[in-house]
Parts: sequence; C-alpha cells; structure tokens
Amino acid sequence: MSQAWKSILQTLGAAITLMALAPSAMAESTDATVKADMAACKQANDNKACEQAYDFYAARLDDAKGKKAAGYLADMVVLADTGCAAGNGWLCTEIGDSHEDGIKGRAEDLVLALQYHMQACELGNGLGCARVGMVHQRGKGVPKDAAEATRYYLKACAMGGTDGCQYQAYLVLLQYLEEIPYSEDSIETLKSRCADTGLDGRACVELGNASFFGAYDMPEDEKQARIYWGKGCARAVYAQGCTLRGLLVMSDTDMSDPHSPDNLSGIQSLYRGCLLGDLPACEFMVVAGQEYAWNDQDVIAQGMYGRCLAKPSVEDCTMSGKAFRDYRFPEHPLKGELASDKSMRALTTACREFTIACVDVANSYLEDQKFTMGSANLAIGVLESACEKGDAAACARKDEVVAETGGVTGSYIDPMLDDDERFLLARFDIESGETQRGRETMQWLAFMGHTHAQLYLAYAYENGLSVAQKDANGNLPDLPYTVSDKAKMIYELFDAAAKKGVPDAAMKVAVTKYYENDHEGSDSYEFAIGRAQYLGAEGANEFYAAVVAQDKARTDARIANIQAMHRQNIESRDNMDRQTVQSAWDQYYKRQEERKEAEGGEVCGTVYGEGNSTYRTCMSRATAMKHYRGNF
Repeated sequence: MSQAWKSILQTLGAAITLMALAPSAMAESTDATVKADMAACKQANDNKACEQAYDFYAARLDDAKGKKAAGYLADMVVLADTGCAAGNGWLCTEIGDSHEDGIKGRAEDLVLALQYHMQACELGNGLGCARVGMVHQRGKGVPKDAAEATRYYLKACAMGGTDGCQYQAYLVLLQYLEEIPYSEDSIETLKSRCADTGLDGRACVELGNASFFGAYDMPEDEKQARIYWGKGCARAVYAQGCTLRGLLVMSDTDMSDPHSPDNLSGIQSLYRGCLLGDLPACEFMVVAGQEYAWNDQDVIAQGMYGRCLAKPSVEDCTMSGKAFRDYRFPEHPLKGELASDKSMRALTTACREFTIACVDVANSYLEDQKFTMGSANLAIGVLESACEKGDAAACARKDEVVAETGGVTGSYIDPMLDDDERFLLARFDIESGETQRGRETMQWLAFMGHTHAQLYLAYAYENGLSVAQKDANGNLPDLPYTVSDKAKMIYELFDAAAKKGVPDAAMKVAVTKYYENDHEGSDSYEFAIGRAQYLGAEGANEFYAAVVAQDKARTDARIANIQAMHRQNIESRDNMDRQTVQSAWDQYYKRQEERKEAEGGEVCGTVYGEGNSTYRTCMSRATAMKHYRGNF
C-alpha cells in the first residue's frame, strides 16, 4: 500500500479505531481429545481448550436426547462460563446469545445478554460488538440509540466482524429512508411516471420505498424495492435511487468475497450516488472502502472527495485531491483513471476554504488540461489570494511564476470565488465581449466538472466561440491536442453532461453518434438514443421513430438491391449456361466433320441385317468399307 493511502487510513483510524481481528474459528475437540480439553479448561483456565470442547458438544447437541442432552448442556454452560472469564470473546458472545433467546441451558435475560455481548466486544470479538449495536438499534432492553448502534457496528466492522459492516449498511439505509417524504401521488401514478420512457427518478424511489416497507397496498418485497431503486439510478440517473440500492445490496450480500459481482454491484451504485452529489453515499463509501470491510482504495478516495465538496474538511479535500492526482486504479471494477479534474476541484476547495495546497492548485493551472489550456493568470490569482492570507509558500511561488511567465495578461476572474459565482461572471464576460477572460474561466470550470459550464461552453462553441484568443494576424496559437479538435471537444462536453443525466446533452450526444456512424446500426448510437429517451429529452421519442423509419427504408432499399443483384446473377448464369452448351455442340459438330473428311467423306445407304431387317444410316466411307462391306 502506498504511503499516501497509509496516511489516509491512519487519519480515519482516529475516528474508527482499528482493532485486532477477532480470533479465527478453532478446530473442535475430537472424541480422543475432548476429555483433555475439558480438563485444561476447568483446571488451567485455557480458553482455547474451552472453546474447542464447547464446539464439540454444540455440534452433537441436536442429535442428543434425554440425559445425554442435559449432560451436554451442563458441560457447555461450564465451558462457556470458564472460557469467557478467561478472556474468550467468542464464548462470551455465545453466552449473550443464549440469554437473549433463552436457549442452551440459560434463562432468557436481556440485561445479562447485553452485559456478555459488551464483554465480548471489549475482548475484541466483532460479532459481540455487532450484537450490542443491534440491541441499541432495536431498543431491545435499552432505549433506541442510532448513534450508539453506529458506534458499535463500526467497531465490529473494524475488528473484521463482517456482520457489523452489513448491519451498519442496513442502519444507514433505514435512517436514509426516514428522511425521504412520500408524495400525495397514487401508486398507479407513480408507476406511470416510473415507466420505461421519460423516467421520473423520484417516482421510482417512492415505489421502491413502498415495496421495502410494504406500504400503500404494495407487498413487502426487498427484491422489488431493489429493482425500483436500481431503475431510478441507472435509467433516471437519480442519486437517491443509487444510494438506496447500494446500501440494500451491501447489507444483504455475503462478505466472504468482498469483490464478488453482487458486492461490486452495490459499490458501483454507491459510487454513482456519490458522483451525483448524494452525501450519505459518500459517507458510507469511506467506511466501505476500508481494508477490513469491502477493501477498495478508490472507493475511499471517491467518498472523501464527495464529502469534501459537500462538507469540506482539510483531511477529505487534501487526501482525495492528492490521491486522484497521483494514482491510477487500473484493477478497480469501475475502471478508475487519473482523475485530474477531481484532484483539481478537491485541492481548490482545500485552498479556498483552508488556505492549504494552494501551490498545488496554482501549478495545475499552469498545465494544459482537457477542455482548456494552461493559465498563468489564474495561477497567479490563486497564489496572490493565498499569499494575502499568510501562506509563505504561495508568496514565494507567486514570484517564481511571475518571473517565468511575465505576469498577468489583461485581467482575470478571481479563481478563489465560489464556482457558481465564477460561472456567472464568466458567462457575463463572454456575452458582453470580454471573451478572453470569460472563456479562460469557463474552460477551467468545465474541466473541473461544473455541469453548467460544460453545457454553456459546448453551445458557445457550436455558435462560433473560438477555443482561444487569436493573435494580431488573426491566427490561433499552437493549441494542446486536447483543445485543438473543436468538434471532438463539443461532443465530449455534451457527453460529460449527459452522463450526469442532463436530457438536452443526452439528445445532442445521440444525434452526433447517429450521424457519425453514417446511419449504420451500432450499439453506440442505439444506447445514446435510449439514454435520451430514458431521460425524457425533448424530441427523443420522435428522433427514435425517425431513425427506425429511416433504418427501415434503408434496409428495404438494401434488400431490394440485393434481390435485383440476385436476379441479375441468375439471368447471367442462365445465359452463360446456354452459351456454354451451344459452344460445346458446335465444337463437337466441327470435330465430327473433320473426322469424316479425314476418312473419305460421308456415305448414306441401307444396311441389311439378319433376316429381312434393314435400316438407313450415314457413316464415314472408311467405316462402311471396314464393317459393312457387302451389307451396305
């Protein structure tokens, strides 16, 4: 693990104490060793021997009857009490479970059950901690306390108790559901609005909620809830649907393989919810990505990044910013890449809010990026602002940048302003003639993922805005490859917005992909048109109908051409066959004539056979003389 990620985990460790994993399951005693283990437990307080002997009797209890069963239970009580007192957390959990349900020779006693579970937790048993969390969540013998439940679940999860991780996912799910209000719409209306075209994400989420709780005459069905939430996420690009689906999947999936397809599906839903700005998804991702949970560093980085944007902190912004700047995650199922745009936005937030990492931000402004070119103006603006706040490193770097670039050219929009405010100022500049200053900021906002900037810039380029300032001779400067292809950049700007669920952008992408494919059917444009329909883009259904009609007309024309070519081929073949046969006969006739001439010409006459039979024929003179002489 890299040093950067070690520091991330160390910081998180302050909030979630990393504790030793619970002891792994031991082999139970055998018929030959159980008496020795019993003795070691009772006489030497050997808690391992206690557990092995306990497991031996527990495995045979169901098949035992009468006095034998009673004897097993008596031995199990002694073994568990002795082992728990000797520090075996798992046996303390067993005692707690037995008191909670009144089984295995113990009376039902919720107070004792909680005491033993807490003792197990203190001894490092993750399942014991999870049991304590469950008691506080349900209010079983104690007042309901979600905060205490969370504390124990996270403690259990950090100990390697996977139940704790899953219980916490389910608790967060329930808490999240409590915050979502129901509308006045009927179930029939909601189903209509969650149809396959023009999807309403909120309607899909409400249907999922009703299925989850069995409300409004909907049957209680978590599987159906998952389907509705997934539809709201994948098709309607609705953040709440992503978060709810992710939490439900991760609370209900076996964690023995954290990277199983089902677990990855849950993580991907959370990832998308966080990308769409849903803070609960980001919060849980920081827990879920830990090595003792679902173990994915990219998930931690994305969760911290989402928290940085929603509720900035020094740790979240600097750590996620540096992680996305410096590392790739090629093995990640989400196919993570060098996310320099996320890095820039996170570090800018850290600089703006806490005057930290400002030199890193300024250095990024000096480099060419996707959708934009390096900007000395904005780099100097960042350093100047940080310098005024007492950042000595920013002051020194500012002097260096001024010396290297010649200083500010013209004027600039303060890069330390809020992004939405910068967008409005840049838009005003472009529309009022200050094209260079407005374009400079608008391009950088688009690079950092500002959706309105991406859309505005794409439309502006379509309407003739140049990608850079022309020189005195009317020529563009040498542009970085990421900016030089204007048509490609327009497409990528629309595509970036479409992936966030912007209907108009999705429609633009669909039309572009269709015509770029020269009207040939392909998955790319079909998917793009489908996405535009799912998002309810204006004209998407009509465009789809026109594409289908046009494709049918082209298909019919191609079929007619093929049929015509087929008929032509048949006629050509027939003509060729007749010509070939005639030529063969002509050649045969010619050979026959040549042979007759060589044999003295042809003679015709009557051939006399046996009896009175006769017949007329023609043959070569040589044949008549040789075979029919006297009979011809």
